[in-house]
Amino acid sequence: MNKVIFKSFLLSILTAIAVVPETIQAEQQTGEMDIHAGHFSREGNNASPSRTTHSNIYIKLFKDQWIVTLHVPYPSATSVTPDAIDGAFDQIRKQTTTRAYVRGTFGHLPEKATAQVEKYGYIEDKIIYECGSLAPCSIKLYDDYLELIKPGVINEHIIKFNHVVSQ
Repeated sequence: MNKVIFKSFLLSILTAIAVVPETIQAEQQTGEMDIHAGHFSREGNNASPSRTTHSNIYIKLFKDQWIVTLHVPYPSATSVTPDAIDGAFDQIRKQTTTRAYVRGTFGHLPEKATAQVEKYGYIEDKIIYECGSLAPCSIKLYDDYLELIKPGVINEHIIKFNHVVSQ
C-alpha cells in the first residue's frame, strides 16, 4: 500500500514539474505584452515590403494555441483599420477547426485575403509552427513586438511584427 501511495505521489510531483515550467515559460516570454490581445502587423506594411510582396501581412495568436497569418492584398490593404483586421481574425477562427488555408473577405475586408491557420507550440524560448516552408517557422517574443524567423535556403529571414491593440 505504501508503494502505491509513494508512486502516486512521485507521479504527481513529476507531472507538476513537467507542466509548471511550460506555463511559467509562456508567461516569461510575453513579459508585459498580452500576445493574445490584438494582432501583429509586419513592419513595412503599407510601404515597400508590401509593394514587393503585393500584400500586408498580419499575425494573430489565439489562446487555444492557434496561429493565423493573414495576407491582405496591397494597395487595398492600406485602407483597412486594425479593428477590421481583428474582426477578420475572429471570423477566420470561427470558420476553421483544423489547419487550413482559407480565402475571403471574412466580413471585414474590402478585398479577398488569404489566411493560413496552424497550431503552435513552445520550444525553449520560442513559439514554433509549420508555415509552409522547408522547416518550421519560429517566433521570438519581445516587449512590444515579435520576430518571425522563417527558414530559407541559404539563411534565415527575420521579419519584425509590431503589436497592434485596438482601443
